[in-house]
Amino acid sequence: MTDNDIEVWGHLTFRPFRIYWALEEFNLSYTSHRIGSRTGETQTPQYLKMNPKGKIPLFRHKDIYISESAAAMNYVVNNFAQPNNFYLPNNPKDKSKIDEWSYCCAMELDALGVYIMRRHQTEDKFGLANIYGEAPNAVESAKSHVKRMLDAVERDVPDENWLIGKNPSCADIMFMSCLQVIKLYKIEIKSKKIQSYFERSSEREQYKKAMIKTYGHPTLEDFLNNRS
Repeated sequence: MTDNDIEVWGHLTFRPFRIYWALEEFNLSYTSHRIGSRTGETQTPQYLKMNPKGKIPLFRHKDIYISESAAAMNYVVNNFAQPNNFYLPNNPKDKSKIDEWSYCCAMELDALGVYIMRRHQTEDKFGLANIYGEAPNAVESAKSHVKRMLDAVERDVPDENWLIGKNPSCADIMFMSCLQVIKLYKIEIKSKKIQSYFERSSEREQYKKAMIKTYGHPTLEDFLNNRS
């Protein structure tokens, strides 16, 4: 397989990161197009022809295009040879638990939490209020919702290893992608279990490679320290 077989459009946000991490876990060659959201790069005729939504990320494998990050992540892990150190469930229970984590992250933490904050915080706080307008009450409500959801999932976060056993799975990719933005937005993670999980997960080499593709730095701390 060559880099031309797989392409990903998008960087500097947590949704393309999900696809990059999956690709790194499966040690696949790919081409990364470092275009940003709301920069005009997603509104060109060429890009809109590929993705009429006019958003990032966009994933392509040969003639297959996928414009949702979780779907692209699942495509990668279900269509290529499984590495020994990445977990794909082989029983209904684990499959359902991974789905549960993924859907919770996509809806409760992402759509109902950090994305609302992203839309309505000011630019100095990594927000897009210059486009969508400031909405302090919506931001505070979203923060409260994120904190409540972290409290709710804490019991299922293990004291060691990954969310479902000894190897990472799609559940970890989804959860870590959201935790990054939660930290970026300076929401305190009070749970020692979740904080410990984040720290040990951040040490994984494939995670760091995906961070470099997405943010240009191997860790969130490096990204923040080098932000101009």
